[in-house]
This record gives sequence, structure tokens and C-alpha cells, in this order.
Amino acid sequence: MSHAIGFNLLGAMTAHHGDRQIRLGPAKQQCVLAALLVDANRVIPLDSLLDRVWHEDLPPTGRAVLYSYVARIRRLLSTAGQDGEGTDMPAIVRSSGGYMARVYPPQVDLHRFRSLVVSARNRASDPAAAVERYRAALALWRGEPLLGLTGRWVEAVRESLAAERTAALMECHAAELRAGRHVTLLPELEAVAKGRPYDEVSLRNLMTALHRSGRSAEAVARYDRTRRLLSEELGIDPSPATQELYQELLRATDAHGQDGAGGAPPREPAIQPQPVTRPAQLPPLCRGFTGRHQELSFLDAILTQSPYESGQSRTVLLEGMAGIGKTALALQWSHRAREGFPDGQLYLDLHGSDPRRPALTPAAALQRCLRQLGIPVPLAQHDVDEVSALWRSVVADQRLLLVLDDAASADQVEPLLPGGRGCATLITTRRRLDRLTVRHEVHPLTVSHLPPDKATDLLAALVGPSRTDAEPEAAELLADACGGLPYAFHVLAVRLHRRPREPLSAMVAQLDRTSPLDLLRTGAFGSASVRALLDTSVKALPGRARRAFPTLGMLSADPFHAEEFAAQAKCTPREAQDILSALAEEHLLDDSGSHEYTAHSLVRCYALEQGGRSNAAVAATPGRGA
Repeated sequence: MSHAIGFNLLGAMTAHHGDRQIRLGPAKQQCVLAALLVDANRVIPLDSLLDRVWHEDLPPTGRAVLYSYVARIRRLLSTAGQDGEGTDMPAIVRSSGGYMARVYPPQVDLHRFRSLVVSARNRASDPAAAVERYRAALALWRGEPLLGLTGRWVEAVRESLAAERTAALMECHAAELRAGRHVTLLPELEAVAKGRPYDEVSLRNLMTALHRSGRSAEAVARYDRTRRLLSEELGIDPSPATQELYQELLRATDAHGQDGAGGAPPREPAIQPQPVTRPAQLPPLCRGFTGRHQELSFLDAILTQSPYESGQSRTVLLEGMAGIGKTALALQWSHRAREGFPDGQLYLDLHGSDPRRPALTPAAALQRCLRQLGIPVPLAQHDVDEVSALWRSVVADQRLLLVLDDAASADQVEPLLPGGRGCATLITTRRRLDRLTVRHEVHPLTVSHLPPDKATDLLAALVGPSRTDAEPEAAELLADACGGLPYAFHVLAVRLHRRPREPLSAMVAQLDRTSPLDLLRTGAFGSASVRALLDTSVKALPGRARRAFPTLGMLSADPFHAEEFAAQAKCTPREAQDILSALAEEHLLDDSGSHEYTAHSLVRCYALEQGGRSNAAVAATPGRGA
């Protein structure tokens, strides 16, 4: 490793080959390299890479500039590593519609930090060994991450990494207290508590260290000072965990005399907080739920595991196309498993894809969660990181189920994730939120369409078995028109209920004269329709992918390859890969992983319609058409 190229992101961004520094070029070029190294050994789609580097300031020649930066970075690494050791040499490679930094993880300080933290957590039973690894991880930090670089993505990464460092530091302090190092740790705890006046985790660590050092009166005074601060500036009381620790200190002081003088050494106070209130917020079950046995078993395996014996994350991400039944699945499992969460069930609609209202901000979401636990938090003048830390402190030792429905992005979800092992979190989203999987070990589960037998069962459950049994062939044809999409069945059921005497075959006859999308609509101006549902997903696409979406309706093969899409879209195969990746991100396509793509039948119908409208608009433009 002495001749390998190393990269430092935890401070000013630098690279070195042995003792020699490598000049990384202008800031934007460094940002390209940083965007790849933060997610090393993972392909970053081209559009995502452009967004990370420029966001809204993308110049007209942005792609050409990006290609130029990548070429320069490759030359820098190649020149610097000419006398290197083969497999340890990093490289920037093009793959699957994007770029990837192929590196040996220990070559990047960020990934060494994360590896050491994981190693420390795995040694919780040996506090001294855990502390050694935590300290080695924290020593890698040389200042503010990515110092000198700017941009929205850089700021988001910087905030996220700062939260990771804070969590590691708090865990390190807890391990040092378990190892009996309270006296030597006191100065550092004092400094941390001073810099984080609202952080109750650092307060509890400091109170414990003071108490064990025979300074219980100072620990009590610290509590009183923080209690007043929280009351006067946030309008809240200390969390149950902090209040319980305070009571333990008072009892210990009474037993051993002031400051713990005389008698046995003060013991570590037990922290057994009780929730302020027990929320039960799960919405009603969705009517006609059927099938999903494999998915329910998956959720059982992850979310009902022992919170203290298993080292796995208890967070699951349900992802899939609009209307596929993610929320119905989440609620079905949550109602069934609610007894396993005695501290309550919180439900939050994040409005990530609701066209009628903006997505809920992390600040507003945290405010709602804490308010449901009896802790009113005015967020207008306080930063999200502080309130997120308060949220984690409140639920740290609770057995709580958190359902986050319709998430828009990883940025929206990350501040809401509980830190305690007793909580389970279930997230639904239309999008692929891979960052949650990478950074927080969230378990992804893609929800697919219902198979034909279950689809017919759903139709019978919604309109009544007497109707479907009377016309089994018509029922099968209607179920096929819905494409196994539960939302489509619910829309169809409303239309059928409004025509109780009309045979199913009459509605099947309409399919010969019109698109299935015309059948799957109801309400004023089709307000409840599959067409409107798909429109929200298409509008969420990047501009280029949105414009190319109608091409799906022109493809005859299913599955199809990027080359076939490129031929119809009149773009290069590489550009087609970028577009298809964006469609798959929104679950408007299924990516089999073997360079084959499949589009849902109703998505194809909608794409064909959109293509017809675009052509009609072009034909109607003066100077165009015949």
C-alpha cells in the first residue's frame, strides 16, 4: 500500500502518491472526483453526476466539460500511478450509463472512517477495543469535509458526514464510559457539551462522567441549566431518558452523600425512559388486500427480529411504480405487527409525489413526530440537525414503529431515521433511494404487480364474487386490462359499483373501442385515474428523460434493449442508457440487470398517448405538418 494513491475527503480534498501530493486541478474538476469517490465502486448515472457538480448552474456544454474533467482525472491518476502496484491503482470507468471510481476502499479516508466505525460497533462487548477503533476513525478528520468545494450536493454531503462524525463521537464517549475512563474523558465531554447545548446525548454522557468522578452536584447543576435552556428557547422539557438519569443521580447522591463521597463508587445510572404518549396513528387497512405473502414474510424477517440480539438494521424501503400497492402492503403488515411495538406506531405522509401539495420538509416532519410524542417543538428558528438529534434521543430506547409513506428523496428521510435499536422503520417510495441502502443499511424491497390469479381475486374482493363468478371470462379480461396494478382495480371497482346492473361483458366491449386508460378513470374530469397517476411520475423525470418517455410507446419488443430504444429515440446508445436509468429510477421501467428493460402495459399505453399528443402539437404548429 505504500505506493498506492490515497484520497482525503475529510478536510480539504487532497490526493497523494506515497509522500508526493497530486495536483487535482480546478474546483469543479475536484468536485467531479469527489462525487465519484463519496460513492466509490458504485456507478453514478451521468445526469446525477452533472447534478452533483453543477445542479441548476449546468452550462450548455456541461456534458462536454464533464467528459473533459474525467479525461484529465484519468491522466492524473495514470501519471501518478505509473510505478504503482497494479490492483491498488484507482481508475475512473464508464459503466451502465454513468461513471464509477474503482478504488480499494482503504485508499479513501471517508471509507476507512466508516469501516473503523463499523468495526468498533461490532466490538461493543469489549469497550476498550471499541474505543481504539472509534479514536482511529475520528483521527482521520482534518477539518470540514470537502473544504474549498461548493454547491448544493457538496453542502448536503458535508452535513451528512458531520452527522456521521457526531454519531461516532457520541458512541465513542459511551464506550469510554463503559471502559471506566470517566476522569480522563471529562475535559472533552465539557467541550462537546458546550458546543452542543441542545444535545441531550452529550449532556447525559457528561452527567454520567461527573457523577462517577464524585461530582454529582455538578451533574445535577448541568441538568438544571439545560432544562432551563430547553424550556426558555424551545418550549420543551428534557427527554424521558435525561429526566430518568437526573432522578438516578439524585437517588445516588442521597445514598452516598453529597458528590458521592463515602461508600461504594457511584454506579452508572440506568436509562429506562418511558414514552410521553403512546401514538396509534396507522390509517385504516386498504380494502381488498390480497396476495403479497412473500413480501409480508420479508417484512417479518427484517422488522420483527430481536432488536438487541441482531446486528441488522430494522428499516425497510418499499419501492415500486405508482399505484403498485406499496402503502397497502405497509399498512397490512403494520396493523398485523402493531403489538410488537408497545411504545406506539407513528404514521407520516411525506407527500413525495402528491401533485396537490409540496413534499413535507424534514423540519416539518420532525416537528410532527415529536408533537405526537408530547414534545412541541417550534422549528422556525432552530436547525434541523439539532431537532433531529432531539428526536433520536427521545426514541433511543423505545420500541416504536415508524411508517414514512411516499418519500421523495433520501434527504427528506435521513433526519427522521431513529438511532435506537428498538425502533422499526417502514418507508414507501416510487423512487430508488440507494443512498439510504448504502449509508444506513436500509433493506430495499421492490413491490411488483400482482400475478394473474391474485389479480382476479382482488377484482372479486372489490366488486363481489357473485359478479365475477357469473362472468369469469369477462372478469379475467378486465383484470388483465388492469395489468396487476392494484390502484387500477380500485378505480375500475368504483365504475362497476356505479353500474350495478351492467354486465361485466359490457365494460369489456368498451376495451375494443378505447384505450384501457379511458376505462380506468372516474371522478370529475378523471380526477381519479391511472392516467393522472402516471402523469405525476413522468413529470418527476429529468427533462431529457421526460421528453424521451413517449418512445416507450413506439417499441414493439418487450423486453427491449437500449439499442432498440436509441434507434426509436434517435439518440446514441450511451444517451439511451442514461434515459432508461432515469425511467428505472422512477420505476417506470423494470431493469432486469442483463441490459434488458420491461415496461408495464399501462405505462406503454400512456407513453403511446403522449407520443400522439406530441406529434399532433407539432403538426398544428404553423409551418409544420403536411
